[in-house]
Amino acid sequence: MPTNNNYSRYFEGLYNISGFDGTIESDFLKLGQVPDDRKSDLIDYNVNGFDQYRTALQNYLKSVYPLDYNNFAASDLGQMLVEMFAYMSSVIALRADMTANEMYIDTVKNEDNLKRLLQLIGVSMKGPTSSKATGLLTLPADVTFDTQVVINKADRSVGVINQRSNIPLTYTITKQQADGTLDLFTEDLSLASSDFNGQVASGLFLVEGEFNSANGTFRGGARTRQTFEITDGPVIEGSIGVSSTEGPTGTQYNEITSLFLASGGTQTVFEKTYTGGFGCVLTFGDGVRGRLPTPGTSFVVTYRTGGGGNGNIARGTLNTTIKCFNNGVTPVDATLSNTTKGSGGTAAESVAHAKRYAPYFFRTQYRAVTGEDYNVLANSFVGTGGSTAKAMASLRTNGAAANVIDLFVLSKASDTQLERASVAMKKELLDYFQNYKMLTDDIVISDGVVRTLDLVATLFIDKSNKRFIESIQQKAADKLLEFFNVDNLGFGQKISMADVNNFMLTVPEIRFFKVDNLPEDIFVNFNEIVQLNNFEFSTELV
Repeated sequence: MPTNNNYSRYFEGLYNISGFDGTIESDFLKLGQVPDDRKSDLIDYNVNGFDQYRTALQNYLKSVYPLDYNNFAASDLGQMLVEMFAYMSSVIALRADMTANEMYIDTVKNEDNLKRLLQLIGVSMKGPTSSKATGLLTLPADVTFDTQVVINKADRSVGVINQRSNIPLTYTITKQQADGTLDLFTEDLSLASSDFNGQVASGLFLVEGEFNSANGTFRGGARTRQTFEITDGPVIEGSIGVSSTEGPTGTQYNEITSLFLASGGTQTVFEKTYTGGFGCVLTFGDGVRGRLPTPGTSFVVTYRTGGGGNGNIARGTLNTTIKCFNNGVTPVDATLSNTTKGSGGTAAESVAHAKRYAPYFFRTQYRAVTGEDYNVLANSFVGTGGSTAKAMASLRTNGAAANVIDLFVLSKASDTQLERASVAMKKELLDYFQNYKMLTDDIVISDGVVRTLDLVATLFIDKSNKRFIESIQQKAADKLLEFFNVDNLGFGQKISMADVNNFMLTVPEIRFFKVDNLPEDIFVNFNEIVQLNNFEFSTELV
């Protein structure tokens, strides 16, 4: 028995075992022993998951410690340790994968992490917008209009219940100013004789959302970007105003998409970043990008909360009595109603939408040159009059030097329904593009066309699931709505019934899905988009 090597101890008493030829290296390999410098070769870096980790650990033990540990029974204490290590490895690997995924826009899942990633490229997720409706104020028949009718600030906010969702809402009474904006923050609202026709004041607007304000003080110290957090939300897009006591008459800070766009250290601007629940953090300049606020000065932040599709109330939903003052003195109980349906209220930007458009928005470099630039910028637009749910740009030449951009747009009436964009939103969108378009480009904004579908289909379900028909039908309904989700369809996109069928078959209990009332494929024009209106299922057991 050779003794002049480090492995001889493993072969004591084993030299006469059949198959061993007395050569140390040969016997070493037959026993399965692995030198220290080759143990790392046994690690399989492709394994993943608890079962694979456990098997890999067992194989490692068999190869490296065949003489010291060879009991792989499930009841053995060593196997308990193996499974504990496999468990911990699975958890650590999952966390590592999740962390890696959260570092990229395409794979990020957490909304707050996405917002931070977008901030790195100067893009902010868009918040909700508020619904607007036309209002009518009617004085009692025995009241004659005097010089003015004043509605105190406390009485400008009225409550109403959305009849469809049973959600309470708050609307602010306002009217359009000379510059086209809506006055939402003055103490009182004054109506002149020009606003009235007899006993009735028209031209009023009802804007959904609650007015809020908060006070703060700019910090002293080094040249750093100061922040202020609004904790309640959701904060309505475009509703934030900041005024400070700097200067003899105060200073107004205006919202900017990104401080990166600030042209220097003198602009009184701030950048808004939405947080969880769509509260937000306001970030002010540092003296290089945007003005550095004067330390120690106080400021007031005004903003509105609410927004979303629930504010799109039906005509006549709001019908209430409010207090106003004729000639600013005499109290009068007037009737307030909405004469048009609410429109323009949209939910905050979804994670899916932000992930889809934000990288392309950054790629435009904040200018509109190509058709794709117009598509991206239009689909990312949010204004006080609403936001675009769908937009498509089509370029055509108008002479030798100019292009005409036909921009087709639609807004969201709800999470599942599209509608024509409001006149106010179209105007805002046109003004928005003045900062991005080429000087020679002409933009024509038109309404996109919604093509509605009524679908009748048959679900073929295995007989063994007879007891669960109702729940399967609900699963099928959810799956169908997912396919026809407005976020998943675009202008000019044909609908293949084969695609619908394959999508529905992802519900395990559905053996086959057959559309009974529509052709195999539905083709639409370039300015049309399909929207599911109604659907009906029948069921057959197979």
